[in-house]
Amino acid sequence: MELFFEVSQVFFTTFMLAFIMPIFWIVLFICFMQYRRQAANEAKLFGYPINKLSGQMLYSIALGALGGFFAGAVFIFMGLSLEQIGLYFIWPVAILLLLINPRYLCFAYAGGIVGILVLIARYLAVPLFPGLVDNAVIESLLRVHIPAVLVLIGLLHLIEALLIYIGGHWGSSPIYLKENDGKVVGAHVLQRFWPIPLVAMLATMIPEAEIVGVSMPEWWPILEPAFEPGPGKSFQYMVIPIAAGLGYADIALSSTPQERSRFSARYLGIYSIVLIIVAIGAEFLPYLVLPGVLFAPLGHELLILYGKKVEYSRQPRHLQWPGGVQLMAVLPKTDAEEAGLAAEDVIQKVNGESVEDTGDLANKIDESYFMVHLEGLRNEKPFSVVLKKRAAEQKSRRSPFRPVTRSYSSYSTLHRCAELGLIPAPEPDSPIYMEMAKPDLLAGFKRLIKKITRNKQA
Repeated sequence: MELFFEVSQVFFTTFMLAFIMPIFWIVLFICFMQYRRQAANEAKLFGYPINKLSGQMLYSIALGALGGFFAGAVFIFMGLSLEQIGLYFIWPVAILLLLINPRYLCFAYAGGIVGILVLIARYLAVPLFPGLVDNAVIESLLRVHIPAVLVLIGLLHLIEALLIYIGGHWGSSPIYLKENDGKVVGAHVLQRFWPIPLVAMLATMIPEAEIVGVSMPEWWPILEPAFEPGPGKSFQYMVIPIAAGLGYADIALSSTPQERSRFSARYLGIYSIVLIIVAIGAEFLPYLVLPGVLFAPLGHELLILYGKKVEYSRQPRHLQWPGGVQLMAVLPKTDAEEAGLAAEDVIQKVNGESVEDTGDLANKIDESYFMVHLEGLRNEKPFSVVLKKRAAEQKSRRSPFRPVTRSYSSYSTLHRCAELGLIPAPEPDSPIYMEMAKPDLLAGFKRLIKKITRNKQA
């Protein structure tokens, strides 16, 4: 028990120090800029940002701290050191993958590549060319402990799965998406970013007589370093604060944002647990190392492809059909929410008059007085509510992100509906839409070359 309290005291003190590290604030700033860009896109489409920046940041910091606390505790319990997990190699590989496609900025891909390099160096390059051992880079590569790398990948993705399950759907943004057949449908963009304060360790070899600090039990660490200390020396572990960042991006097309995030979280959690089990097994059964190294990137990629196949193989959830206007979202703290309207309601009449499309709905509401009687279908059953228009009194909700009012009627219609809290599903031929970029493995390199060429011409 005394050992537990001593380790806990060191852990808590180091964990709190992570919040004041410059790298944590850099990650925090990156998260802020991502949410700010999301708010600007919302303002462009709907007239004002529908997700507050302050709320987005507070939720991200709180959940990031929860995930970082759990991850740091596991790092200490298993005895994972920075040398074992090869961060010095993983980060440069991850940055190179970023140039290919931002989606590949993930330790599952970078860690898998580093694992392959370690195996090549250990079982092919060094046996054929023994002199390579004297090379500093090769020597550092040989020190990387592959099971520890796999545990790192699995643990970070398990934390990500937990965060996605809890709040992956928070702050989702409705968008209009153009499909391959040219039809415009409604969807929700899910984007979450979490700054992660962490506690990690550094392992150094020092003479046994100079070891100080807390004495750990014989069974610790669970994952032993890949190299042995010299005669008369032992490992001294130093606890240090670090910071990282996790992100989640997805599109809910045929499911609700919560259903989509829960689906992603469940399968990502299964992937993470399987990878951690294989990694721990590889510590005692070396023949599991290669399957683990291959499963890390390939399993992650198959997970993404399967998720997309499931989501895009079903009927889009938000489509406009003749005979009414379907709502794909109702904004919180607005006239529409106070009236009792909900997502997927179909509004068919305004003050007893039939509604043909979104423009007709907006015009009929504008022409009405303070009280507006709306009728329609909810879960295929008739409903009616009274909408009290107070949007004119709520102009203070608009933020600096709000653009100059457009004369373009389609944007004007969306802005007028959003003022009341109504986000209608798009018409199939809507002139406002986003298109999914086609996969291009060399997109990052092309952008970099174009930028360099443009700078030379200037």
